[in-house]
Amino acid sequence: MRATLICWLLLASLLANVGARSPVLPKFDVDIITSLDSEDAKVDPKLVRTLLDNNFESGTLSPWYDESPGYVNWRVENLASPSEANSTAPKPATGSQYVRATRNADLASGLAILRSPTFTASPGDRVSFDFWIRSKRPEGNNLELVWVVDRTEQQLVSLSQFSTLSNYEWRTQSAVIPVDVPTEGVLVFYGYCGSNYEDAVAIDNIFVESSTYTTQAPASDCIVLSASFGTFTSPNYPSSYPENANVCWLITGAYSITLQFNNFETETGKDTLKIYLGPTISSELFADLSGSYIPNQITKYTESMLLVFTSDSANSYAGFSITYQIVRQSTTSPSTTSSPPTTAPPYTTPYTTPYTISSTKAPTYAPIICETTTEFQTTTGFPTTTEFQTSTEHSSCGGLISGYSGIINSPNYPYEYENNLDCRYLIQVPCGYRVRLYFNSFNTESGYDFVNVHDGPSTSNYLILRASGTTRPSTVYSSSNEILLRFTTDSSGTRSGWQATFEYYY
Repeated sequence: MRATLICWLLLASLLANVGARSPVLPKFDVDIITSLDSEDAKVDPKLVRTLLDNNFESGTLSPWYDESPGYVNWRVENLASPSEANSTAPKPATGSQYVRATRNADLASGLAILRSPTFTASPGDRVSFDFWIRSKRPEGNNLELVWVVDRTEQQLVSLSQFSTLSNYEWRTQSAVIPVDVPTEGVLVFYGYCGSNYEDAVAIDNIFVESSTYTTQAPASDCIVLSASFGTFTSPNYPSSYPENANVCWLITGAYSITLQFNNFETETGKDTLKIYLGPTISSELFADLSGSYIPNQITKYTESMLLVFTSDSANSYAGFSITYQIVRQSTTSPSTTSSPPTTAPPYTTPYTTPYTISSTKAPTYAPIICETTTEFQTTTGFPTTTEFQTSTEHSSCGGLISGYSGIINSPNYPYEYENNLDCRYLIQVPCGYRVRLYFNSFNTESGYDFVNVHDGPSTSNYLILRASGTTRPSTVYSSSNEILLRFTTDSSGTRSGWQATFEYYY
């Protein structure tokens, strides 16, 4: 649909500008372009990489530029003087200016295109940005980010699921640029904005961040761990690790991998252990660990996991000791206590998770274990739900929730939750399926109010996610048809909370 719309808009633009000069890149503030008028004018891609960050407080798009073909264009807008008085933007996280898909006086709908100049992306580079998207109808508007190499597009994110009438919140999104070697390409934002006065699409705080680990780290350069279980440590452990260390471990041959941290002590923010869900640093970055806090146990359903430890040139510590366990793919056919439906059950809302950046295939899993929990106590002093829920959205403090898919909100979402909560949500999908859980929004008091997700019906099952703060967690996958989500808050400080979507998968 987007391609067809672009073609029509481009054709209209060309007909309206017959004989006009072809558009050229705007001038940069630095002398890196030889002559914009010459046919072979070229921006040095390596230099441009350092200029892409823009919070739009300067009032200009540069070095990004608007390439919109129709009635909707990207323009820098000030919060104090909005271009559309009937649809003002929420206050940005920082500053007062942002770029918005701006319509004409008739509020004509259309596609706005914001393009970066060509630059060189290195393995591990990540683009992050804030966005606000609103529409009269659910998912009525959309914002996409794509990576373009040699005119071939690869979608990084699509954010229509956040386009609702009630959305008055800036959110942060990030994506790894999918390259295995330094590659020249272009980032492009596509923003579709409808014709209702409630419709809006805006972007702020675009940053392209470099990985601190700049090599591909293939298996031949890493310590390969393929035994069913074992323990590995930082260099010289328990003595101090060396300065300027760069060590990696590759865990392979699994359908799930569990990490148990026996000890962890590194220089905070300087000496880091990065965990990637895949064999290279182009895979999804799951965790970036440093400091003296011992991380919780991690279980991820992935065929391989790369761990990269780097240290700077000062202040070494004892490091870490980690025990890993691999559960391998089973060759036994899945068995369940009841036969799954022969046709796919209806989704409440068809949805593609936008947070998985790498386009790797889904892992193959072992036979599904079916849990049959029929009674569930949320916590003393809070309501108990013992019957299956069939509605599509749940906002109470805990309970037993079942179905093929649904939405769970923290209490009072999107307004602030209360203090001293201990909400436990037991999520069930039909026997013969597993649970996929992802967060549409996430905002809790960092370090004090936590969401824990267990791979099973109780807190004694594996802890597969522990999250706090404003960064949306990674997607969670269960090994059975049940997971337990527990939300706890302390006695002071509240936030807007979270919204999560669960759905079945096989």
